Amino acid sequence: AAVGMVTDLTGKAWLVDGAIRQPLAILAYLEPAALIDVEKGSSISITFYSPSEEQVFSGPAKYKIEKQGITRISGAAPTVQRLGALAADATTREMNQSGRKTQAAVRMRSMAVGTWIVGLSPDKTAVRSTAPRFSWAAVSDAGKYRLILTSLEGIPVFEEAVAGTELRLPADKALTPGREYAWSVDTVRADGAKMVGKGRFSVLDANAEARLAAESPQSGASFAQRVRYAITLEATGLAEEARDLWRELARERPGELAVQNRAQQ
Repeated sequence: AAVGMVTDLTGKAWLVDGAIRQPLAILAYLEPAALIDVEKGSSISITFYSPSEEQVFSGPAKYKIEKQGITRISGAAPTVQRLGALAADATTREMNQSGRKTQAAVRMRSMAVGTWIVGLSPDKTAVRSTAPRFSWAAVSDAGKYRLILTSLEGIPVFEEAVAGTELRLPADKALTPGREYAWSVDTVRADGAKMVGKGRFSVLDANAEARLAAESPQSGASFAQRVRYAITLEATGLAEEARDLWRELARERPGELAVQNRAQQ
């Protein structure tokens, strides 16, 4: 089982097994007995699950990954930083789930292909705001849109006709933290076809918000810190916010395939 994950890498570092050398990359998992070779002028950040800490290694150096840390073979000792409880829990869960969870796409067969409004936000995510912004993709030749918001049990919360493709919930209709909601948007095209989109989300509760605020990266935070925070956002249910952060990280590291993949989820 993996005991750590690469959360940043500048330059080159290698996973060594005898004569076989494989290049390491961000989001790679590391198992006990792995040998790491960090080239001169390079550095690698590894987030360990137990103990929950980040260690940064600068080359030239060689290390052996153990179940409870690192054995230094050559080079400088790593710098060590303890992780906050939320980041530690999220990265451990990430390892236990072997990384990404796939979301199953469900097609409603009661409606013909081409009748869905797409690009709904928020959907399949948690949000922080009690007055979130709703948005969706435009439908060609559509009239006004009708947005309907209900509790998950179907109790009406808000309804509004909208000329554009977004709406901010009025402050006097503020939602309840910790509750789940469903919403839909529909319109009729000029040819009479009805178009519908449906979404579902929850509002983050106050305790989760406070824990996130305590570990939110500050200005100038390292790449590794922001990687862990993106994983933490996902673990907290803030899927859309996490995706925005992955996209920011992907722009900074266009050559990191795993980061690019996370940005597209």
